[in-house]
Amino acid sequence: MKNIDLLPVRNYIGFFFLSITIVLIVKIVFNMLALGFIDAIWDLSSIQIFNDLNSKEFKFIYAHKALAFFDQLGTFLVPSVIFLFLLKTFSLDYRTPNKVDLTKCLLYFVVLLGVAQLFLLISNYVGFEFLPIEIKNFLKEQQDFNTKIQEGFISKSFRSFLFNVLLLSILPAIGEELFFRGILQKICIGIFKNNIAGIGVTSLVFGMLHFQIENLLSIIFASILLGLIYDYSKNILLTILLHFGFNLFSLISMQGLKMELISENNLVNFSNYVIIPVALGMLAYLIIKKLFWKKDLFFSVD
Repeated sequence: MKNIDLLPVRNYIGFFFLSITIVLIVKIVFNMLALGFIDAIWDLSSIQIFNDLNSKEFKFIYAHKALAFFDQLGTFLVPSVIFLFLLKTFSLDYRTPNKVDLTKCLLYFVVLLGVAQLFLLISNYVGFEFLPIEIKNFLKEQQDFNTKIQEGFISKSFRSFLFNVLLLSILPAIGEELFFRGILQKICIGIFKNNIAGIGVTSLVFGMLHFQIENLLSIIFASILLGLIYDYSKNILLTILLHFGFNLFSLISMQGLKMELISENNLVNFSNYVIIPVALGMLAYLIIKKLFWKKDLFFSVD
């Protein structure tokens, strides 16, 4: 098999434009399929859906869930599969995780949760006044929109919760990891001929495409951590697992608030005074012990 790491920069630039082209085409096709499905099942036209989204009333939340489901499939998951099918030499790195991998995943999951929360606090404290007002307002509007519609997805129904696990946790974890870690990160590393630069650029793109200004630093940090783990472990299954866990924790938190099992104040206090300190301590421990996938210096089972 041809070693793509030895390819010239122009090849990776070609890969980049090919991947973006596939994403755009498949996304359009799946959006059309979604609108056709919604029209056939609920007799709702695309104009009704657009007006409901534009007004932010979200009266047809079931239709928006269907639209989001098709969008999850068509934005990254299916395009990634097509890209990898077309480019046989552009293979994913994966293997079945062993006990050591899973233990390390658990430790890094704690770090992921806590440090992401710390960056959220930093973002709220520092603000984003350095951004142009137009960009800041656009990102703020997008975050408010995404937050409101996601809150609409959450109900007290257990069946709804199970579907949300698929929609908001499983599909994003698989699709985004396949594309950003499995494809875009390799492309960026190939373009810059530097792993750290490639991971950094990929993470900036990852953060910006989430359109969440308050969570921007947290999302970029999460992407950098996942990128480093994939680069070290050569196992996309680990980053999918971590990404899924992070999404599931957020979903369970929203579900708990919806069902009034926990108050927002208690959740914030738990995150700030328990998760963050534990995560920072865990991060220090991981660094001191050099507990990475290439440096198995702690677990005897290695």
